[in-house]
Amino acid sequence: MNHVKTPFFILVVVLLASCATQPNEREMNYLASALTKVSAAVDATVRYRRPPENMSEGDLLRAATAHDIQLLKPFDGFTVRVLRSGRDSAVMVCQPRGRALLEDAGCTPKLDVHRWNAPGGNDRCEFTLDLNTVCAR
Repeated sequence: MNHVKTPFFILVVVLLASCATQPNEREMNYLASALTKVSAAVDATVRYRRPPENMSEGDLLRAATAHDIQLLKPFDGFTVRVLRSGRDSAVMVCQPRGRALLEDAGCTPKLDVHRWNAPGGNDRCEFTLDLNTVCAR
């Protein structure tokens, strides 16, 4: 009898945990607003301060937000990634287990991609924006 209850209990815990970690629209809109500020800071750093091409994502993010470390506060517990292509850049926020949530190019005024609610899309923590297209002048 105990053998039957254990798998059921594990299934219930896994289902509850997965439901509890699903993003909601209010939280994602808050993070989207905060992300546009971070992507603008990264964009300004890449475009005008021109850091070394081989600078790591983390170092670039820290350099771009050094003037206001509170910019990254909303992303505590999340993974924040940076992509650069020449003088263009993008920033992405992912859940710690790797699911992409938001993706934003610094060259645009509003958030570019809400990946957290995209149906059947690529949810891996990998960039999907083509900066050459998005940032074309």
